Amino acid sequence: MLLVMLIGQMLSYSEDGTPVISNTHAVESEDAPAVEEPVYDDYDNIINYYCTQYGVDPQLVRIVIEKESQFNPNAVSRSGAIGLMQLMPETAEVLGVDDPYNPWENVMGGVKFLSQLFDMFDGDLELTLAAYHAGPTTVKKNNRVPAIPETIEYVDYIVSRYSGALREDPVIMTVTEDGSPMFTNRPK
Repeated sequence: MLLVMLIGQMLSYSEDGTPVISNTHAVESEDAPAVEEPVYDDYDNIINYYCTQYGVDPQLVRIVIEKESQFNPNAVSRSGAIGLMQLMPETAEVLGVDDPYNPWENVMGGVKFLSQLFDMFDGDLELTLAAYHAGPTTVKKNNRVPAIPETIEYVDYIVSRYSGALREDPVIMTVTEDGSPMFTNRPK
């Protein structure tokens, strides 16, 4: 029986000279490939956890993250916004986010902020998104989406992809300054 167990086994010696019997050959440490930490790119658990906690639709948060950072936890914007949900450092600090690059903390802060904005703007999706993008003070000033092209594009992008926003808003036709007709669900 012992002979059967020894077939296929290899004998090597540890650094201190102790014999080691194994079914694999010894690998020198410099020959061993570096073991990389697995990259966690599925953020559904994090999103669902905090959306349940703060009462925000996970579908909306996924669209916001896709627009903000393309799901890159290391993203930094030109204005200095950080992480998956692109939190400004001051906002992150107020929301209790110590490490805005940490997906758990960043999503917690972003979802918490969205929840606060929904409360601030009585559940109005477009005003909430505009405030998330341009800041609540800017939106409160006029109680409408500010006339900032990037913010208008941001709100329109998210609203157009968010099926949870099944609302019966009227379609309004207005005429722009250059005389072009424009259809919107938002009075200008």
